[in-house]
Amino acid sequence: MIRIGLLGAAWITPSAIIEPSKQLPDIEVTAVAARDPDRARAYAREHGIPKVELSYEALLARTDLDMIYIALPVSFHYQWANKALTAGKHVLCEKPLVLNGNEARKLAQTSQCAGKQLIEAFHYRHHPYFKRILEIVGRGELGTIRQITGRLHVPVPSRENQIRHDPSLGGGALMDLGCYPLHMIRTITGEEPIVNGAQAHIGPTGVDLSIEAQLSFASGIRGLIDCAMPETGELFGELIVEGDLGKLVASKPILPHLGGILHIETETGQREEMSDGKSTFFYQLVEVAASIRGEATSVPGISDSIANATALDAIRTAFS
Repeated sequence: MIRIGLLGAAWITPSAIIEPSKQLPDIEVTAVAARDPDRARAYAREHGIPKVELSYEALLARTDLDMIYIALPVSFHYQWANKALTAGKHVLCEKPLVLNGNEARKLAQTSQCAGKQLIEAFHYRHHPYFKRILEIVGRGELGTIRQITGRLHVPVPSRENQIRHDPSLGGGALMDLGCYPLHMIRTITGEEPIVNGAQAHIGPTGVDLSIEAQLSFASGIRGLIDCAMPETGELFGELIVEGDLGKLVASKPILPHLGGILHIETETGQREEMSDGKSTFFYQLVEVAASIRGEATSVPGISDSIANATALDAIRTAFS
């Protein structure tokens, strides 16, 4: 049994951890802690969590937990991931893992010293939909890849206490959204990018409301990241992979279980492949549990998180 403690009573946690765990008999959500103990108690009642701790420190001190799930604002990730690892717990931390590459490198050292896994929650990576994209590219169906474009636009209206509009909490389109297409492009190419340029629209609070970044890779592949946090509109995401023999367009690449479709065009014709309806978070929890048990999985190591954070640093430098 893998027993999970929730550090924070976040809105994403029911989808990311609580509901998937109910489908996996060897995983249990055991305890929760929040900054406000009353909030933690209400959250535990709502989601059927057996134990409540009155502080984050008390949660980490529990001896009946194997893994801590962290879904706090990004600016708190380093502090609490470091403490959780030091307390002898594996950590699954929401993306982006940390504010910068330096924090990622220091957490890697803590993870190694503690002998515990630190996993960044790029849930899309574990779904058969994205694995199918890797398969199509890997077997050469699109030929030599020339260009990969990742777009993600998510409405984030301005309101009081909106963490995505707060630069001190790690807000902004690049950190909250851009980390996804960057990770996808890096994963598909298997290479680290050179940032050739970046443009951002900075909002009144000081965060980037939109970001475009142009990338290149040693193999000759070009990359484009296009992310935005408009006040209104609908969530939009797509991943486009173009080769000299064909093109793949993936709708809903982050949440393919909500109706993602792969449209593939090659010299032999066109076709569409539908995503299955099982959640990316379910597949992620399966893979994370297997990794903790020491089984072979597709969970990337901490070096991947360091590389993604370092690339985010370079993009941020390019538009600063």
